[in-house]
Amino acid sequence: MITSTSSFIQKSMIYFLLIWQYLLVHVLEKISADFTAFHFLFAEPNLLSSRLSKLEVLKLSHNYLDNSILPILGGFNNLKELDISYNAINAVAAIEDFHNFSKLEQLILDDSSLNTSMGILSNLGSLTSLKLLSMSNCDLSGNLSDQSLCNLVKLEELDLNNNEITGGLPICWRNMTSIRIMNIEDNKFTDNVTSSSLTSLTSLEFLSISGNHFDIPLSLGPLANHSRLTVLLLDDTKLTIDTKVVSAIPRFQLKIFSMSNSVSKGFKVTSVGFLNHQYDLRIIDLSSNDIRGPFPAWLFENSTKLKKLYMRNNLFTTLEVPSLTLFNLWEMDISNNGMRGKLTTEFFANVPNLRLLNLSANRLEGNIPSELSRLKSLHLLDLSSNNFSGGLPVQLLNSYSSVEYLSVAYNKLKGEIVFFNDTLTQNLFVLRLDHNRFTGNLSFLSSLVYLGAFSISNNFFIGKLPRSIANISFLTALDLSQNQLDGVIPQELCNLGYLQYLDLSYNSLSGPLPSFFVSQWLSHIHLSRNKLNGTLMHVLSNGSNLVTLDLSENEFSGSIPYWLGNLSQLSILSLRGNSFDGRFPKQLCSLKSLSMIDLSENNLFGPLPSCLGPMNFSYEFANKVISTPRIRGEVTGWSPWPYVRNFKIFYDILYEEADEGFQLPHTVGFTTKRRFDSYKGYTLLKMVGLDFSCNQFSGEIPLEIAIFQDMLVLNLSHNNLTGHIPTSLSSLTKIESIDLSYNNLIGSIPEELTQLNSLEVFNVSYNDLSGAIPSKNQFGAFDESSYYGNHLLCGLPLSNDCSTTINSNCSATKSCAKAKEDAFIDRETFYISFGVSYTMVLLVIPVVLFINPQWRQGWFHYVELVISTCQSSFVTCYYYVQDSFRKLSNC
Repeated sequence: MITSTSSFIQKSMIYFLLIWQYLLVHVLEKISADFTAFHFLFAEPNLLSSRLSKLEVLKLSHNYLDNSILPILGGFNNLKELDISYNAINAVAAIEDFHNFSKLEQLILDDSSLNTSMGILSNLGSLTSLKLLSMSNCDLSGNLSDQSLCNLVKLEELDLNNNEITGGLPICWRNMTSIRIMNIEDNKFTDNVTSSSLTSLTSLEFLSISGNHFDIPLSLGPLANHSRLTVLLLDDTKLTIDTKVVSAIPRFQLKIFSMSNSVSKGFKVTSVGFLNHQYDLRIIDLSSNDIRGPFPAWLFENSTKLKKLYMRNNLFTTLEVPSLTLFNLWEMDISNNGMRGKLTTEFFANVPNLRLLNLSANRLEGNIPSELSRLKSLHLLDLSSNNFSGGLPVQLLNSYSSVEYLSVAYNKLKGEIVFFNDTLTQNLFVLRLDHNRFTGNLSFLSSLVYLGAFSISNNFFIGKLPRSIANISFLTALDLSQNQLDGVIPQELCNLGYLQYLDLSYNSLSGPLPSFFVSQWLSHIHLSRNKLNGTLMHVLSNGSNLVTLDLSENEFSGSIPYWLGNLSQLSILSLRGNSFDGRFPKQLCSLKSLSMIDLSENNLFGPLPSCLGPMNFSYEFANKVISTPRIRGEVTGWSPWPYVRNFKIFYDILYEEADEGFQLPHTVGFTTKRRFDSYKGYTLLKMVGLDFSCNQFSGEIPLEIAIFQDMLVLNLSHNNLTGHIPTSLSSLTKIESIDLSYNNLIGSIPEELTQLNSLEVFNVSYNDLSGAIPSKNQFGAFDESSYYGNHLLCGLPLSNDCSTTINSNCSATKSCAKAKEDAFIDRETFYISFGVSYTMVLLVIPVVLFINPQWRQGWFHYVELVISTCQSSFVTCYYYVQDSFRKLSNC
């Protein structure tokens, strides 16, 4: 039986190998044939064009073709559709050869290099059959000439978006009576729509003039006769309120209307009078216009087919409840308006199919209705930055809820979060509870095993980190900062293999870090202000992706590990306020991506290494410093007109409703300008600094420290540094704060430092500096606190007058030179004479005592008397102190 089975397996393997060989040979033959044909395309262009002389459709987009393809294209005289977009072809040379394409109906040149004046478009005049012309992102610049594209009377679709075209539209475009789709957004057109050729193009169905300088009235009176207009995009456009009432009712019925961020601010929705007559709207975007008044619920009554409504960043006062049941409404974003009021059960009953609801950054109050959980299609719910109180409805988190992204951050919610019957929430992927007043422990995490991002910072949670956190295997971002958590960091935290962001700062966690603490993808670690201790050893040595490491204000000890120099992507390192000792590890000098390093308030000693110079404090990893995992609960782009068949615009990514990205407030503390601040976002990106203060560093300040051209903050205060202030610091042209106080620096303040025009804080107090204080530029604004404790400094803002101050280090000035000449005795002469005199006394006394025995006997008697007197006084003093302490202890 075993033999027959083995024989069967062998035969099967042979058959399999034969079949595989057959398939492999035929695949290679096919690849070879295709390669031969592709080579033939370029090697025999004339032969190819003769064989394909009747070719009508040629699409070569998204390749690496250059101008060598143009001779081949010239032979295809019967082409009707040509697409050479997204290549390396010089479109100028191509357009010059297009006069042969008399039958061409569609020409697509997107992302081609034109970089020329509008005169080149006159070469397209011979393409009289053209129906579609797409030239987006082609570096077109300048004004359109009066004859540009005027012969293209059959043109139906025109795309010139994302160029640098200026001026107005050619008057002859009035003759393009067949045009249905026009996209000229993101240019620099300046035209008054009332008198432009747009008023004559009544066949338009799709019009986008966003991102230009068109002047158009809010009533859209000039377009009132465009009965076919369905999609109208006026984003970032200059809109004016009509000075007279327009009585004409527009003949168009829009499906999509977008007018976000218009130049005309502060109007009311009623100013857009034509909206009163629109009954077929599917998408409305009126975001970022500072529209005033109550929320226009009447829009729902007019447009019952409305699917998406975006009105964020306005000035609505109250939230009005729709009076109708809106079965078609999917998405509603009315965030950042400052609306007052409460969420009622009636509000949600009238939007039963809502998928996205963003009410963040308003002033809504009261409890969060539990009826929200009845919206079975709701995937994204953002109620953050309001005044909601009470508890969080657990129904939003249970297994029946469809919510994937839930944010109630920055409210006044309180109470414990408790699940019953071991509920497992399967849909919830992003949960933000931060900046509230929640209490209790984190045992509820055992029910949220499918979370990808979780934040509870700035609450009152207590207890230990549960070991069940290891079951949340897809967790990418975890923020538990600013709570009252204690105990040790569990070893199970190391099992989160996808974790990228971890913030446990501002708690009471203790004990050493668990071994192999860093997962493969962990980029940001924030553990500041805890009670963690022990040495770092090798717990972080495998963190090759670490960008931020903040262990400040803990109880770590030992030396700074050398393997930190292997973290090639490390950009922010903060070990402030620990008990690290030893010398500065030279391996840190290999970190070429550092932008901030803070080793202050430790016990480090030895010289500052000169190898600091090669370090590159730059913005190379800036995007990694300020970014944190962006996890979306749902991304739903919208298309202005999805059934535009041929037009080459990918509007599925034109707009993303609210920024649903879960981006944590990535924050790092740093001392600058004499105060400790927290930096985050763009501010963190700009912060480039070095802080080695409050240690025991000695020796001179290395000249190489001035190589950090982008440095904003340099703090070497409270050390034992000696020598002069290096003049090379004057090359730190962006520096804003220099603190060298509480050291042993000598010499004068370099005059070259007055070149630092960005310097706002300069502190050299409590050193041994001398000479005149510079007074030019920024130095004229520093007060006397910048120079305290330097008794040999003179000049404003100090009261010491340089003309009367004797200063050994100010010989560069005439007054100081004269003071030096008039002095009773100079310091060098004094030291020499004192040394000679002291030596003579030490030699003369023994000689005299040796010669005269009587004097010698008297001398020894005097010495004995002094010793006995001192001994008696010491004993008396000892008992006096002991008695005093005894009396103190009895108080």
